[in-house]
Amino acid sequence: MTQSTEDWPLPALLESRKAYQERLNLILPHGITGVTATANPAASAIVFVAMYVGAIGNNAPIRPSTVTWMSDAVAERRTDTERRDYYRAAMRGEKGVVSFCEGAEVERGKIWYANNSREPVRDESIDALIDNGAVLNIRTDLSTNSPLARYTLDDGFAALLSPDLAGDELHAAITRWSTTHLSPTGRRRAQLRRDPSLNSESVPVNLPGAGVRTLHPGASSWILKGVAEEFSNRLREPNVLFISQPGEKVNLLDGRALEAMGISVDQANLLPDCLMADLDDERDEVWFIEAVFSGGEITNERKQSLLAWADLQGLSAEKCRFLSAFESRTHAEARRALPTLADGSFAWFSDEPEYLLTWDSVGFA
Repeated sequence: MTQSTEDWPLPALLESRKAYQERLNLILPHGITGVTATANPAASAIVFVAMYVGAIGNNAPIRPSTVTWMSDAVAERRTDTERRDYYRAAMRGEKGVVSFCEGAEVERGKIWYANNSREPVRDESIDALIDNGAVLNIRTDLSTNSPLARYTLDDGFAALLSPDLAGDELHAAITRWSTTHLSPTGRRRAQLRRDPSLNSESVPVNLPGAGVRTLHPGASSWILKGVAEEFSNRLREPNVLFISQPGEKVNLLDGRALEAMGISVDQANLLPDCLMADLDDERDEVWFIEAVFSGGEITNERKQSLLAWADLQGLSAEKCRFLSAFESRTHAEARRALPTLADGSFAWFSDEPEYLLTWDSVGFA
């Protein structure tokens, strides 16, 4: 992966974001993909930003915020130096983008999407582009809620966005790419890129009473393995309702189980990494669990959003439990996250599975 201190190749750009949407309508029209999310304004924004920063193949992966923080004024700055500087700034955070604009004397103006639009951008258009072979997730080792960058454009797809292609030459190139990427077998290839069982470094997890699930490689998956195999032993009758993975918010079998319980799952919701129930009739609890290796702990704000979702599903707030799971108390993420944990929540550590840290108000009789 390209490091932010290096220069990396940047492609020539089409004249505008609108031009990218027009090109997407030729390459990935609704009539072929079956969804509008491959050629809508969000898709054109994603593709423009990816081309702008050179997020192609293994170079300069982006995250949804790289797209949402873009503005028309920044998009007009097109020297190689400005484009790479925007990318480096966006990787630091929105304050970095503000500093970039100040240093470049750019009146930033209105950003393309509000900050709370990251999930629709990712779950609708990025997922649709992945399903049709246009976008790659080159960091399947990251947890679903990791803030780290992971998305780039497929090299062949990016080549179709060249301003040098036009007319018959463009249509011929699109036909060649579509033949290998939008055929049933091409879509299957795109689907298999998401299948962790095909990776020798994937993490097998023994779910309590429910067989084995294979998770994507990475530290977060090892934490989830500990939760499923170790923490679950502290419950009387544990049952994993679902485990979320990159590109797959809810596994098909998990989805059926939730549906049988009368729980509806909106793919756009910020669901936790794991939902586990204690089916013992005296406890009857539901645990919302986040595997924290690169952000994503359960804060007060996160807890309230999960409680709001639970209420819609008929789950009693008194029966909801909230757990942030870490690799170790000494891990940097744990030291960073512990002060931000939600009131009335718990922390669990893979290397000390017999202990549970409780963060709650002190009550004296």
